[in-house]
Amino acid sequence: MKRVTTTLKLKFLDLNVVKAEMFAQTVCATTELANELLRISPKERRALTTAKVVTPLKSALSNQVIRVLKGKAGQRVKHFKVFWPEVNNQNWKLHKVGSTYSVSFPTIQGDKRVPLEVGSSYYAERLERLLAERDCERGTLKLMQIRGVWYAVLSITWEVPEVKSTERLGVDRGQNRLAVAATRWGRAVFFGGGEVAHRRRRFQKRRAQLQQAGKYRALKRLECKEARWMRAVNHTVSRRIVRFAKAVNADVWMEDLSGIRQSRQSQKARSDAGKSRHTWSYYDLEWKVAYKLEMAGRTLHKRPAAYTSKIDHRTGLIGKRSGHLFTGQDGYCCDADWNAAMNLAQWDGFSCPLSLKEAVSVMGAVGSGDGVLGNPLNSMNTPQLQAVGG
Repeated sequence: MKRVTTTLKLKFLDLNVVKAEMFAQTVCATTELANELLRISPKERRALTTAKVVTPLKSALSNQVIRVLKGKAGQRVKHFKVFWPEVNNQNWKLHKVGSTYSVSFPTIQGDKRVPLEVGSSYYAERLERLLAERDCERGTLKLMQIRGVWYAVLSITWEVPEVKSTERLGVDRGQNRLAVAATRWGRAVFFGGGEVAHRRRRFQKRRAQLQQAGKYRALKRLECKEARWMRAVNHTVSRRIVRFAKAVNADVWMEDLSGIRQSRQSQKARSDAGKSRHTWSYYDLEWKVAYKLEMAGRTLHKRPAAYTSKIDHRTGLIGKRSGHLFTGQDGYCCDADWNAAMNLAQWDGFSCPLSLKEAVSVMGAVGSGDGVLGNPLNSMNTPQLQAVGG
């Protein structure tokens, strides 16, 4: 069984002005306390308890502020613009009356019980499991206001049965195509990136106009809007990839792209928001695929990225890639991204773990018949690994 932790962002139902003002006062009090604690030395902060601080907050709230600032947040941050109130799993409860769910938690005016707006079966199913305490545990509750709307953000952990996958699904990520997912047998799904590149350029042009006009608040809003839009795109793509993986009963294999932004890129490409690797949200897509797979009881695996798009998936020999087209040594042609996804689904790169990939000599890897260690590594035939280096 896998233990999966996720968050539920639930809007409060028919929240009146009085409760909204009470929430705002609670946020002001927690922010004020957090900034006061930042003015204390870390050594003194570690010795603090709720009895030693002066605040209108209840101990459940103030204790959580102290706990957070004793950790890394207290070392990184110099000043909080806002510090959202948070309580641990012992200080909030979930209730249900009829078909209405509600949560009770401490505020600046004491414990309050506020109904929640549950708009989909996804949230209702998890809240029911939480109420029944059926393989589900409460985490923290955080009170947040997002674009003028108040939310209860609940952290929950539940057990998901592991699924034994019989297939592999290779997923190649890129900028011309956001992703290409393919099985070992060639069945594939393509996710084009043309629209994303087009909108990135539109956002870039608008940002330049706002910067020139000195409208920095509008610029910040635009950046947030672009980030929300890209997250929504990645949610859609990741959901479809995981749905495909479940349909073919497969785990997912992806390239390890850490450090890709430090790779060489022309100044012209770097200045184009549609092509620049600095605007490529590859990690956000990877993270969304990973947690969606965990919720389905499956696993995301990462493999070295070198040569995945330049190796012929049929023979393991190095060919040529030109744009979207891959050409093998025997003249065979296919889509380059599909070929890379097939390679990820069939073999494990340099046949060594990611921790050893820097030790692999590229010349030595391709020296045997212009191939990668002689033959592509089929997932069904585990190779005998040889030590690399002296």
